[in-house]
Amino acid sequence: MKKIKIAVIGATGFTGEKLVELLLGHNSVELTYLSSRTPEPVKYCEMFPKFLNRTELLCEPTDMKKAAKSADIIFLSLPHTVSFGFVPYLISQGKKIIDLSADYRLKDTKIYKKYYKAEHTDKKNLNTAVYGMPELCGYEEKIAKADVIANPGCYPTAVTLGVYPMFKNKLIETDIIVDAKSSITGAGRKASLTNHYSNIANNIWAYKPFLHQHVPEMTAVLKETTGKDINLNFVPQVIGVDAGIYANIYVKFKNKTTALNIKNIYKKFYKNKPFVRILDGMPSLKNVVNTNFCDIGFAVSDDGKTGLVVSCIDNLIKGAAGTAVQNMNIMCGYSQTEGLL
Repeated sequence: MKKIKIAVIGATGFTGEKLVELLLGHNSVELTYLSSRTPEPVKYCEMFPKFLNRTELLCEPTDMKKAAKSADIIFLSLPHTVSFGFVPYLISQGKKIIDLSADYRLKDTKIYKKYYKAEHTDKKNLNTAVYGMPELCGYEEKIAKADVIANPGCYPTAVTLGVYPMFKNKLIETDIIVDAKSSITGAGRKASLTNHYSNIANNIWAYKPFLHQHVPEMTAVLKETTGKDINLNFVPQVIGVDAGIYANIYVKFKNKTTALNIKNIYKKFYKNKPFVRILDGMPSLKNVVNTNFCDIGFAVSDDGKTGLVVSCIDNLIKGAAGTAVQNMNIMCGYSQTEGLL
């Protein structure tokens, strides 16, 4: 069988590196082009020695014309506000794109400008881009036909998968509180005093409470898929772990219920979704790190009126690179799990 040719633009960031790792283990694709901000070509395995004897590809200064000639599908693992400068050209060359930035997630360009401080210049492709969360009802079919996939953010992946079945089944009120903890790797590889090991190790701190740029993404996708205007009180925190997101989601039920009832609803809802695991107890972060799984657990108060949903993922895999490969599999007609188990 002919292999699909793949390019990764931004191959040296945390997410780009994870994409390369996953794609090298995928039997149906061939990595043909890697690029980054490197000033001159250098062997990728020299930059990341763990890839010795796995790839001899060079990581080159980014050249979109070369990328388009080299590949059928192009992953853009770039900073926000950069991708929309490249996508129109790649589309004109007949390429399919999976963008891991926020550039094609928000359809409202005014909200995009508010949170990302830039004017969106590619409204044509923005309007046709498909949000790449395959577990949402009807999205797998949309992803299969898409030319541009807007890969979801890491927090939105954990939170949306955690509450989506409740909203679809009209079980909860629209006010929710999310207390979410994440590895610093979600902020990218760039160096800063905040990101320094001595500050991260054995530490935790809240940042951007109620104002995080993923809030409009979460409320928009829940509005689109459930018709509900969600009042999301979101407080993210950094914790000193290598990878992962642990989201505690607090909800109010419209009617009294039990944890067993909620669990049964979720198991039925996600029955055919290979990367969502519904647990008997509370999730543990270590059980999802280095996997593409989202683990979900529940607790319900004694009076049956208040609920806790705990959703956890690896922020670089299910929250980024793994879902991107999952979306590629759907676009190409492969099993969703290929290269991800």
